[in-house]
Amino acid sequence: MPEIAKQNRDLLKSFFGTLKSLDKHLKFTFATGVSKFSQVSLFSGPNNLKDITMDPRYAGMMGYTEEELRACFNEHVEAISQKRDQKKEKIFEEIRTWYNGYRFSKGELCVYNPFSTLNFMDEKEAQSYWYSSGTPSFLLDEVKKHPQSVIPLSGSSALKSALSDISKVDRINLPALMFQTGYLTIRGHNSEENSYNLDFPNREVKEAFFNSLLQEFTEVDPLEVTRASQAIREDLQKFDLKPFFEKMNIHFAKMPYHIFQHAKEGFYQAVFFTFLETSGIKTMSEIATNIGRIDLMTELPKAICIFELKLDKTPEIALAQAETQRYRQRFAQNDKDTLVIGVNFSSKSRNIEGWKASLYTASGDFIRELKS
Repeated sequence: MPEIAKQNRDLLKSFFGTLKSLDKHLKFTFATGVSKFSQVSLFSGPNNLKDITMDPRYAGMMGYTEEELRACFNEHVEAISQKRDQKKEKIFEEIRTWYNGYRFSKGELCVYNPFSTLNFMDEKEAQSYWYSSGTPSFLLDEVKKHPQSVIPLSGSSALKSALSDISKVDRINLPALMFQTGYLTIRGHNSEENSYNLDFPNREVKEAFFNSLLQEFTEVDPLEVTRASQAIREDLQKFDLKPFFEKMNIHFAKMPYHIFQHAKEGFYQAVFFTFLETSGIKTMSEIATNIGRIDLMTELPKAICIFELKLDKTPEIALAQAETQRYRQRFAQNDKDTLVIGVNFSSKSRNIEGWKASLYTASGDFIRELKS
């Protein structure tokens, strides 16, 4: 609530003002939190603070580095290795997949989540420890209000100023908020524009976030989506699109009627994106080209798959837009085939009404057409 946030801001302002009046008694003060608010006079008292949030020199302070993990937890991993009869490197790889990946600067140093890592060492199995410690209801509420906001989360980009500062408590950028609260992290840095590429840090956060999103946003049981995920991935990888879309429509059919009220194109795109991600299909979204934006893209073992999504139009219109905007050229240097799929959602039937696809070789030659 904006009013509560403003009250908290005023309280913190008084706290920092008190610190300044005690300056002669303080040798070193370290303050940490979630969001830094600019243009709200929060730090007008202690105006000589040094912000080290995204300073590469301090990027390893708030988590375990790879070297620290191996040096301090080698005996624990050895015990788990013997209990499971698995090699130690397999255990380290599991911990890395689940809990590593947090990056706080343009430097390449990543750290492990200490809370989850310690719980793993204690319980000796991988679970969503940190995520389960507090449900991010504020994030899910934002997604409910603006469904299209979930689409560009994975693979989005932002300037440093947008990630480190928040200027208005009643209008917070969702990717920035998710970065500051640990649900997104830095994946790369563009030095020319000083921007950062964002993504989910690890399996713990991504898997748990999309499971929560399914339950709160679509009211579909994540277990049902998980059970069908392997078959869905195999259908897409084999370009067997008819059963692929049939399975996706089963998911749509399980969504309650009231959720679709006043739904626009962004809503259907967000739900489709969520089903793909929950099925274990790594999906990039809102990918910019020189003349447009690709709705969704996923890299398959043998092909690049491009989705163009429409509401209450036709799959032909969707496919034609992808071709007119020359989305395939974005991956011209790739050595894989390209599968371009036009998808049309129906607000009347509230599911995928039709699809049409074209398959091309890596050099751009047409191979064949697929359609519903």
